[in-house]
Amino acid sequence: MGNPSQFSREIARRAHQLLAELYNDLPESSPGRGLKLKATFLLAIATPIISVPIERLARQKEHLGEEKSANGIEDAITAKTPVGEAPFYAGCWQYHKQVKGEAFPRLAVDGFPPDIIDGLEADDALTAAKQLSSNEFCSNLRNALSHGSVFYLDAQGRSSENIRVSRFAFVSTDRQRNPRALHIQSVTMADFRAFLGKWVDWLQNPAASNSDKVAPANPK
Repeated sequence: MGNPSQFSREIARRAHQLLAELYNDLPESSPGRGLKLKATFLLAIATPIISVPIERLARQKEHLGEEKSANGIEDAITAKTPVGEAPFYAGCWQYHKQVKGEAFPRLAVDGFPPDIIDGLEADDALTAAKQLSSNEFCSNLRNALSHGSVFYLDAQGRSSENIRVSRFAFVSTDRQRNPRALHIQSVTMADFRAFLGKWVDWLQNPAASNSDKVAPANPK
């Protein structure tokens, strides 16, 4: 790639092009082994699309120099206003905050407990997701992707080894030294693709109006 002047936006655009050209040709899972190929590819592509622009533009590195339009992109990503009003928001996201109590649930071992599943399916979960600040939404998403805190869910929001993946859940802590809560953002695979498309389009033209939101896609 050399040294493009707009590295953060260019790598996101190229990664999204790979998604557009290759995703539909992938099987749901590998024959005989059940590996979740579509879900894995979508997450693998999403990581540079989301994490690189946030790290390079919203968390600018002095030793790398500022990229063009970085200030406008940083302002939108770190805004304290509801993410539902952000120019890059798309899809029907759900949000649940899981208070620690005596201990956090062992999500990676035991899967999602009923209280988290119910919390994500609650009537106000869609509204709660939209009311997160842009800064919270992007930070939670970036942390989950960067630290591997992503879970496959089926259409009913359950997580286990042998499921047909329909949704992702992105899990992040409140970033304190002794975290007291988990922030869980969930979205269908189809809506996550719609979000990635909206995000990449916005990165290419951050000054564009956010009036034409991407309509939520129907989960497969």
